Amino acid sequence: MASSSSSTAVAALRRLATLRSQIFQTLPPPPASAPGGIRTGAKFLKAPLKGPSMLEYYPPTLKLKGLGERIWGQEGVERGLLLMDPRERQRLEDVERRKKMGKGPPKKGQGRRAAMKSKGKR
Repeated sequence: MASSSSSTAVAALRRLATLRSQIFQTLPPPPASAPGGIRTGAKFLKAPLKGPSMLEYYPPTLKLKGLGERIWGQEGVERGLLLMDPRERQRLEDVERRKKMGKGPPKKGQGRRAAMKSKGKR
């Protein structure tokens, strides 16, 4: 007797959950064949999107390449009036300083591989 009343109670609760999902437009309950549930991913679907906030986190980058042409026009670009990124300017200065000390990159065809190749031919 107790089992039949509990099965009707379970069926009534299932119908109630189905009606609730239709009324409030939520996900329907899992089928009876998988009690306790199928993973639906509802938690991730309900969460707010992260993309817009991630895009707002970083400030926009300056594109200096076309800015010089817009400021001085084409003749300014030809005269060498270009804006340069401070990091790029620092990198070029460092490369120039290392070349003066003899620690710059080797000329084309004179690197380690070429040195090893010439040793093997002797």
